[in-house]
Amino acid sequence: MEILNFLLQYKYIIVFYTIIVIWVAAHWKRFDVQAKIIFLYRTKLGLKTMDKMVKKYREQIILLGYIGVGAGFVGLVFISYTLISNLWSLIFNPSVGNAVSLVLPGVNVPGLGVLPFWYWLISIFIIATVHEFGHGIVARAHKIPVLSSGFVLFGPIIGAFVEPDEKKMSAQSDINQYSVMAAGPFSNILLAILAVALLSWAVQPGLDLMVEPTGFTFETYTGNDLPAAMAGLPTETIITNVNGVEYLEFQPFQLALSCMSPGDMLNVTADNIVYPILLGSNPEMPGKPLIGIDGISNNYELKPQFQGGLSELGYNILEWFSGLLRWLFILSLGIGLFNLLPLPIVDGGRMVQVSMRKMHGQKKGDHKYGQIALFFLIILILNVFYPLLTRIFI
Repeated sequence: MEILNFLLQYKYIIVFYTIIVIWVAAHWKRFDVQAKIIFLYRTKLGLKTMDKMVKKYREQIILLGYIGVGAGFVGLVFISYTLISNLWSLIFNPSVGNAVSLVLPGVNVPGLGVLPFWYWLISIFIIATVHEFGHGIVARAHKIPVLSSGFVLFGPIIGAFVEPDEKKMSAQSDINQYSVMAAGPFSNILLAILAVALLSWAVQPGLDLMVEPTGFTFETYTGNDLPAAMAGLPTETIITNVNGVEYLEFQPFQLALSCMSPGDMLNVTADNIVYPILLGSNPEMPGKPLIGIDGISNNYELKPQFQGGLSELGYNILEWFSGLLRWLFILSLGIGLFNLLPLPIVDGGRMVQVSMRKMHGQKKGDHKYGQIALFFLIILILNVFYPLLTRIFI
């Protein structure tokens, strides 16, 4: 029964990867295997489009590439500090929780909810295309030949790539090399900004006009020994009233909660049942209250004039795009920043390698880059697996 439930829960993922395996087997002779675990399928897709855009907007693309260098190094420092800081918190303040998580389809991501398969598939396709097109178009703007584009398989990870002429790229100035390397992550960051702008200024206002709030709910507890769980407040039930005050959205309640103190009593009404909750203390902000819930969302009901017919269909379409844009923002920003880590293969690592060679020469620079890359690879692995190891051995 457990196997059947697993197959039903992840049916789309299983079908998708089955199709990928069949397609790879049918085109195996066209794959180039590198390092025994990286599989490249080379094409010429998008190369003519890159040349057309460069011919028309070369100066603007070069300028954006240079801006991307600054954004890339800022992002590199930010994501590196975040990884180290998060690992420090996991070891010395584990009650805070892990800010680093694998974002996979069908899996509940703490604080974000479950990533639907179709949102993942569409978002990854858009993100990979934008990322690699960014690399390619900036390379072409600096007159570096792009030899091919295509698809890459790294175990179960599916991505895209463009292949600039490495010899001619290494002959470029450092700033030009940085701009090509940073172009992919910078493009992802710009895509994330575009997604959140569309969501905030176009899609969400349309949804807000068609619905009215009916309360808020939450998906999980942040701990079974925290106030909400101890009081028996059920997950996924609609909360409408706290201490006699009506709250049809979470934000006004959150504001009221910030003015309370640990030890205060809340009488929370959920599905017409009152649950007394004694507030705890927030370990991240001593003196501030903690209720211990996560995955919070507002609950809405479609207004009567929009129920049925094309109006309701339009609402459902807008709601679907709202979810897509939300996950596109999260994934594009996360993948863009991840690619700026000083790790082997990814863009941040290559930027650090160029910097180390500039400061120490090629041989010594590569040695120092290897040390930096190994350090951050260990940090990344510990961020992902340390919580699991503590649950097993502690």
